Amino acid sequence: MDYAQHFYLQPTSIQSNSNKNQPSHKIQQFRLQKNSNLPWSTSSTTTTAIDIIQINLTKSKVATAHLAKLASEININHFLVQELYVKEGKIAGVPRKWYQWLSSNNKAGIISLPSTNNPIFICSTTNLTAIKIQTITGPVNLISAYSSPYVELQDTAQDLANLLTKIGPEQALIEADMNAPSTLWGYANNSPRGNIMEDLISGLNLHLLNEKN
Repeated sequence: MDYAQHFYLQPTSIQSNSNKNQPSHKIQQFRLQKNSNLPWSTSSTTTTAIDIIQINLTKSKVATAHLAKLASEININHFLVQELYVKEGKIAGVPRKWYQWLSSNNKAGIISLPSTNNPIFICSTTNLTAIKIQTITGPVNLISAYSSPYVELQDTAQDLANLLTKIGPEQALIEADMNAPSTLWGYANNSPRGNIMEDLISGLNLHLLNEKN
């Protein structure tokens, strides 16, 4: 499924791929920049930046292996991925020197390149994994989450809420594919799952980064 929520919490957030007519390996790129009212931007060219890619890999071995090529073509520091290709408990097809973390169900992952500044593992639950990085604006928590359309969304939403409570006032970027249609991120209609996510966004004062296409 190619609909992911992207949220920014100011001090924390969340976002979602919105257009169901887009290619299945839809890429979302974010840049943490120094001179901005909000630290996350999709267009800044500043050199003091941390670049982050979100992508649902649809369990594809080829798409997962393509991350190395993508990283060589554009400046990337972190990949926040969902439905990645996993073999023997590891993200398959990426360079061994890359750091990687997985949710316990292997559906959500974070990949950090060696150029990153000592990422710190926070936690993994069934449907999410999280790390902390140091930036020019202070610590930022990166969270990757996935909820299958065939399981209850509430458990993943609760895990996110618990983690954000634990993080407290620190900044966070959440990249989550929740399979939760909502008009807020480009669907024609709302759904019960979408309503759960809307309540989460509102209740935790998250800032939705999705752009409707």
